[in-house]
Amino acid sequence: LLIAGTVLRWPERAAGRRGSMVVSKRAGMDLATAFEAIRISSGNSFVHETESQVILNGSYDIGFTMELVRKDLGLFQDVADRAGAGLELSPLLAEIFTDGAERYGAGSWSSMIVKRHEDACGAALRAPGFPPQLVDEEPEETGHEVAVPDASQTG
Repeated sequence: LLIAGTVLRWPERAAGRRGSMVVSKRAGMDLATAFEAIRISSGNSFVHETESQVILNGSYDIGFTMELVRKDLGLFQDVADRAGAGLELSPLLAEIFTDGAERYGAGSWSSMIVKRHEDACGAALRAPGFPPQLVDEEPEETGHEVAVPDASQTG
């Protein structure tokens, strides 16, 4: 369930955050400057620091496809439906990513979802100096289980 909840957070940020970059572009701002301004602000996120770079490069290559996002959103929605949690955003994100998969292909990089904004506004989000792929240089570590303390013992 934690993974499913995390999965929902990524498309929210990916689909929504890029609007700020499109507005920046249309307003005539330098996108490298806009990237840095967001990076040092309270609006920063892992998604911004990573995916924005390959979007600004034009490769969109994050190694995760539209189809995988659609699958994960579907799994999350199934859990939400079984739990009786009426969600507004999850079905909308599923529609957005279905549209993206239809436009650009189910096997296209999921970060290409921003192309919906780019195409609609005629504003390609490109800036020099950003890599076509991100390389994770952190050493591999064993994962950790999330342990919830017993509520009766916390006071």
